Amino acid sequence: MKEHADFWIARKDFLDNLRYIRGAAVGTCVGYRSDLGLWGQWLTEAERDWRQCTHMQVEQWISWQMRERGVSAHIIARRLSCLSSFYKWAKKHGLSESDPVYLADKPKRSQRMPIWLERDEQARLQRASEDIEDMAESITGRKREQVIQARRRYDCLFGLIQNSGLRISEALAVQVQDVKMVNGVARSVRVIGKGNKERCVPLPLSFGPSLATWISEQPTDDGYIFAKAPGDRPPSARAARLYLRRLVERAEISKPVTPHKLRHTYATRLLESGAQLVDIQALLGHNNIATTQIYTHVADSRMADVVSRL
Repeated sequence: MKEHADFWIARKDFLDNLRYIRGAAVGTCVGYRSDLGLWGQWLTEAERDWRQCTHMQVEQWISWQMRERGVSAHIIARRLSCLSSFYKWAKKHGLSESDPVYLADKPKRSQRMPIWLERDEQARLQRASEDIEDMAESITGRKREQVIQARRRYDCLFGLIQNSGLRISEALAVQVQDVKMVNGVARSVRVIGKGNKERCVPLPLSFGPSLATWISEQPTDDGYIFAKAPGDRPPSARAARLYLRRLVERAEISKPVTPHKLRHTYATRLLESGAQLVDIQALLGHNNIATTQIYTHVADSRMADVVSRL
């Protein structure tokens, strides 16, 4: 049917606009492509014209996902956000008369507590990263020196996230010229975050010398600071997650720790140090302070735990 073909064309145009005009991250575009694909498939099966849909069809789509697929309210909310952005774009370009998501009843999301590392867990993770006594030559043929260098690279990468709150994609994209040095110490790092927005994040004095040492030992004065070889690209985010998982196991930490949880750890340490939400928002690169407010629940939870011990 023609209306179905028009939807897939509109989806492509929307994603192109999202990526090349609005500067959205590749990962965001991939997620939006998948979410809109699910909407398009549902429309085809239901024989609905995407331009004529109302909030009732959106509610039916929500019910179908939750009933037939067991999708959580959190994921539903993300997909609705994507769908709303698509229809707002379509309305602006005269492809649709309204945003059917706006009036739809949406499932309520339970507030998810962020996961972070306690200080002793951070210390255990650090010890696991620095322990090289058990490292022999790799079964893949890499020599021990290469394996040690890889561990040092990830140690510095995870240290940067814990001391700056960068997203894993932002940390891996840091280049030598993005790090401001003062008297041989790394004092701040410049990153391009979500929405192609630039921010400058100061580094604690306790971490600045470590990052400066890592950069000075690299065989090139430019390029990515975590490049695997001169002129090469850094490891992938997936490789970093897998490496962190192995370190967490070695450190005997039972929490499901990811690079993003290290970002939560940074925010939690800031909150414990008395930082205001607006400051944490700027450092993390959140567009909306409502995103940052999840950390107030961290403070409330910790205070409740302290009181319970009285």
